[in-house]
Amino acid sequence: MQRFIEYPAISRHSLAALFRLAAVLGVLLATASEAIALTPVDITGSGDTLPLGPHMEYLKDPQRNLALADVQARREDFRPNTREVLNIGYSSAGFWVQFRLRNTGTEPLTRFLEFRSLFVDRLTLYRPLGQDQFQEMESGRLVPPPDRPYAARTFVFPISLPPDTDAHYYLYVASADTLTIPLYLHTSEGLQHTELITHSWLTFFQGLIVTMTVFSLFLLATLRDRVYGYYIGVIVIHQGMFFTLFNGLGYQYFGLEHPWWSREALSVLVSLAMWMIIQFTRVLLATREQQPHLDRLVVVIQHAALIIAGLSLFLDYYISIRMANPLASATALTLWLVGWNSLRKGNPAARYFLIAWTMLIIGGLAYSLKSWGLVPSNVFTEHSWQIGAAIEAIFLSLAIADRINTESRQRLRLQKEAQRAQAKALDIQRRANETLEQRVQERTEALREANRKLQRLSETDQLTNISNRRSLERYLQHAVERALVDGQSIAIVLVDVDHFKPVNDTHGHQVGDDCLQVVAERIQTNARWPADMVARYGGEEFCVVLPATDGATATEIGERIRQCIEREPIPTRIGPVPLTASMGIFAGTPAKGDTVENMLLRADQALYHSKQKGRNRVTLYGTSVTLNN
Repeated sequence: MQRFIEYPAISRHSLAALFRLAAVLGVLLATASEAIALTPVDITGSGDTLPLGPHMEYLKDPQRNLALADVQARREDFRPNTREVLNIGYSSAGFWVQFRLRNTGTEPLTRFLEFRSLFVDRLTLYRPLGQDQFQEMESGRLVPPPDRPYAARTFVFPISLPPDTDAHYYLYVASADTLTIPLYLHTSEGLQHTELITHSWLTFFQGLIVTMTVFSLFLLATLRDRVYGYYIGVIVIHQGMFFTLFNGLGYQYFGLEHPWWSREALSVLVSLAMWMIIQFTRVLLATREQQPHLDRLVVVIQHAALIIAGLSLFLDYYISIRMANPLASATALTLWLVGWNSLRKGNPAARYFLIAWTMLIIGGLAYSLKSWGLVPSNVFTEHSWQIGAAIEAIFLSLAIADRINTESRQRLRLQKEAQRAQAKALDIQRRANETLEQRVQERTEALREANRKLQRLSETDQLTNISNRRSLERYLQHAVERALVDGQSIAIVLVDVDHFKPVNDTHGHQVGDDCLQVVAERIQTNARWPADMVARYGGEEFCVVLPATDGATATEIGERIRQCIEREPIPTRIGPVPLTASMGIFAGTPAKGDTVENMLLRADQALYHSKQKGRNRVTLYGTSVTLNN
């Protein structure tokens, strides 16, 4: 200081002037700071519920490494929020929120700070205690409920303000999920009222779902239709997910308080829900028979969903949920396309299916746009997915009912046709009795022959002149039952013509029909007729049932069929067309509990393996070794 005073260029008067200027600047800066300071919210007469969104400011913490002292030093970096709910979307960063509360009354006030979103990993509220001291209060789905400051469905912090107090609060928020910051300040009555309204809506939805589930269980027990089982699975998984994770009722009523369930279970349940709705759709719309190409894509997505569900048990949630979300989008688009194609093919149940699926997509889209911060967060967007799922459940039940009604009408029509045919036959018989015995015998024999032809037609594929799927299923069921009693092995060979669609697209369906006829002849030629059953399974797929046959013998027969198809091009009306075929084989001795569906599924999985390994080969279920390398 002495050296400064002795400096000859500055006088005492100049020094005094500088001090006065500094004082003026200090006053101006203090005034400016006060002008831009965070405005406190007077909660004395604020009512039962006050949204804090418009009264708070936020700061992004990209590395999640800022301490409270760092945040206090960067108050000028906070950004104001003008919406009721701050919607961030997906972000790996942490966020700090600051707000000020003022009690202008003469009595202490108790309020409840509610963070309404359940998809947040950790919340830390810094409650001021005076003299730059703060009390830390932890909550969030990674904090066990016993360690949270207040037991509630959502995340709640109790706050007490002494009279004539202005308090500055900080809140740290971090999550691996979509991030919204819905902050509300309640009185005790306001918190109870909010919970009452929420519970009323949730009770309505859950009551509706429970009613439909019970009714479906009754129909399942009565009609024995597996589609009701899958329908119940869809409802249970969907609503279980909403009930326990989205609404917070799992903790409140069932004690599901483990942090793993609060976060990691979401990707598992989403994947299982996809698997179940796909299985339901395949049965309801008969995609395997009516849309075999799309059905293969659907099966691939279904397997992927099951894989993601398994991986979600071990992977980090940040990774698993980003695997499940794109697959959910692919599932939604694919199943909507399946429903549209079914409607075009004249399936009446597809009408209700399309409405149901569209409602779920709209609800899920609204929820996703809210999660990404593209639309405001409100009561509708927060529950849009659940609302869409409830509407979906209603229309899916209508789709099932329409399917059953259609089948009943078809059975009634067939019964009437059978009755008319029977009446006609009786009339012929009465008239035949009036003629000579020979004519009676001739006409009786003609009638019998007609019935035999009708029987053969009902069990024969008109294009290939081999057994159709109906005859196959009856024969296969009988063969499996006989093998189960005799303890003998049975083999099922699924044959699929490779790249058959380009044949139809290039040469026309008539040439394609020529190819299918020749392929059927070659399969039948190489089977052990009449011991083996050869049938058209659907489209370009054929099935060979080999009773009393082990895997090695079945593989030899399959390879013989494959070589016969590949060896010579197929003669058609436009000339030879080269074709190959892929085959999947299941062989084994049926055990108690085995079903025809399970055996066909295993053969289909082997066929899928053949397709995946390059086609034109034979694969035996249970081994990756093929005869065609």
